[in-house]
Amino acid sequence: MTTVLFACIHNAGRSQMAAAWFNALSDPTEAHAISAGTEPGARVHPEVVEAMREVGIDLSSAVPQRLTDALAQSAKLLVTMGCGEACPAVPWLRRLDWALEDPKGKPIARVREIRDEVRRRVGYLIAAEGWAPSKHAAVTIGPAGWEDTAAVYALIEEAGLPSPGIRLQYPDAYAIAWRRGEIVGVAGLEVYGTAGLLRSVAVARPLRGAGMGRRLVADRLAAARALGLDAVYLLTTTAGGYFEALGFAPAPRPAVLAASPELTDGCPSSATCMVLRLRG
Repeated sequence: MTTVLFACIHNAGRSQMAAAWFNALSDPTEAHAISAGTEPGARVHPEVVEAMREVGIDLSSAVPQRLTDALAQSAKLLVTMGCGEACPAVPWLRRLDWALEDPKGKPIARVREIRDEVRRRVGYLIAAEGWAPSKHAAVTIGPAGWEDTAAVYALIEEAGLPSPGIRLQYPDAYAIAWRRGEIVGVAGLEVYGTAGLLRSVAVARPLRGAGMGRRLVADRLAAARALGLDAVYLLTTTAGGYFEALGFAPAPRPAVLAASPELTDGCPSSATCMVLRLRG
C-alpha cells in the first residue's frame, strides 16, 4: 500500500481536508493518506469541520500532528499546500505542491469553495496514480452472523468502544458491512421494550470518513422503524456533533434502557445520552 502525506504548517485546514478526501475516494487496498504540519495547531479549524461535515466527513475528532521523520519515512509521496518557502520539505520524497488558499477564518461560503477545490485535486491525483476503487470494491451491508464475531469485536476494540453485553442480542441486533470478503463496519440496535439503543457503530480505519458509518446508522434506524420502535437512543463521549447531524438530540437517560449492559457496565456516567424520536 502507498502512503500519501499531505502536509502544511498547522495541519488544521487544507492538509486535513485533503487527507480526508483522499481516504474517502481512493481504494484503501492501494493507497492511504496521512496529514501533518511543521507547527501543528491545537485543533482543526471550526469552519473546516463544519464544511466537511456538510459532505458527510467528520473531522471533529481529528487532531493536528507534527511532521516527524518517522511519518515522512512511511510515505512515498508528499503533497504540500501552497505555503511557499514555509512549506515542509522532505528531500527524499517525491513532492507535489498545490496552491490552495488557507481556509482559516474565511466565511463558510469560501471554505466550501476551497473544500471542493481540494476534492477536485485529490480526485485527479487518485485517477492519475491508479488509486481509484475498482468496480468490485463495493461495500455491502447485511445481517451479522456468529461466524463474524471475532471480526466484529476486533472492529469495536479498534474504535475504542465498549463491548459489555454485546453477545446478549448478537447477532440478531447487528448489521455488518463487508468489502472484498472482509468485514469493515458494524452497528448494533439493541431493543428494550419500545425503545432501541444504537451502539457499537465502528468502521475500519482506512474507510473512515467515507460515509459508511452513516449507511450503517441508516440501516439500524430502518430496522427500528420496521420494528415499530418509538425512539432510538445512544451514548457517546466524543461523537455528539456527528450524531446531531444525523438528527439525534441530547436527552436524559431513559429508565427503559436500565437493562442494557452498555449503560450499566460500558459507558461512563459522563457519556452524553442522545435520542432520535421515531413517533410522536
